[in-house]
Amino acid sequence: MFWSKDYIVERLSKIPRTLEDISIEVFEGVPPTNDFLQKAGLSSENCIDASCVCKDSHINVGIEQAGMEKELMYPYVDDSVPNEFAVQSTQYQFMVPYEILDNNIRKEYRIFQPEELKAKFPVAYKQLMEIKQPSEAKTQELISADYRFENESFLRYINTPKIIITSNSRLHASYDPTGKHVFANGVGVVLGDPTLYLYVTAVLNSSIAKAFPEVWRRKEVQSRVKLNSQMLKRFPIAFPKKEGIENVISTISRYLIYLNRQKQMAKTYAISGYQELIDFYKRISDLLILDTYITNDLDPRLLDVLTENITASDGGFEYSDDITLLIGLQEIKKNILNSPDFGNCRFSNEFTNILATLKNNTVW
Repeated sequence: MFWSKDYIVERLSKIPRTLEDISIEVFEGVPPTNDFLQKAGLSSENCIDASCVCKDSHINVGIEQAGMEKELMYPYVDDSVPNEFAVQSTQYQFMVPYEILDNNIRKEYRIFQPEELKAKFPVAYKQLMEIKQPSEAKTQELISADYRFENESFLRYINTPKIIITSNSRLHASYDPTGKHVFANGVGVVLGDPTLYLYVTAVLNSSIAKAFPEVWRRKEVQSRVKLNSQMLKRFPIAFPKKEGIENVISTISRYLIYLNRQKQMAKTYAISGYQELIDFYKRISDLLILDTYITNDLDPRLLDVLTENITASDGGFEYSDDITLLIGLQEIKKNILNSPDFGNCRFSNEFTNILATLKNNTVW
């Protein structure tokens, strides 16, 4: 049969399970409207001073880096750079003047009162005072309403593992295993089953996900302004019917976290070879996800080759800085390409038609 773009979108629209169904919460990050939302630049280790930038004003407050209270500081992520698979923090850390009270998935929290800040966190207190009142203004007392977040929902999942989704030129999803990042202009996803994080991260970064803005528009949840939680809640989720494929996709996701992290560091150390491997593994993941969502018709020989070669060692190797792991991923790629069964794999006419349709519509 001929697979038109409209028919593919219709098929995707009919997938009954959504991201909301498998999530504990799908929520938006720090609200961008409060003048007291601050980012403290602490990127240069040897600098004497760092700047504290008020989010929606041009106020810069000089602070001593050594005196910054680390208990209130969190790494900061925004949508200025693509965050695909691996979280790429900005040069800033974000001040959260709240106490996180427990270690449950959903956290209890409370705001620090001004007198507590002054006693326990004098640098933070000084920053807030200086932003509250220009030097020429009469001194005013600081109250908690001055720096309280208008929307505190993201605080419930501070220090909880999550997927952070930002929208640059397209959707980008990164897995934050510690949940310590504060993010703006994006959406966070806390899953009910922690074993699904890597698979869902791969799906959200897949080429087939480019078709979902059309799905959202048809369901009348498309935002013209920015990505939002209501859009992501409606994201269709399909799982492989073939045994072991979900594990292969999750393992590739771990490979891509490692490679993207190393690529970020390679900007400093000028180490080459990452993008070629990223493209290779992402392409394989894309094929498996496309087959999962639409066809369920990949050549069994391809699945056998991938299952045999794509394996993961125990532990969090994806967060290792061991450069020798790059050699291992290169060898896995070489073994896949050199496998006789891989060379003999064929796509069905139907599968090839779907690939062509998506490519011609700039989805693939």
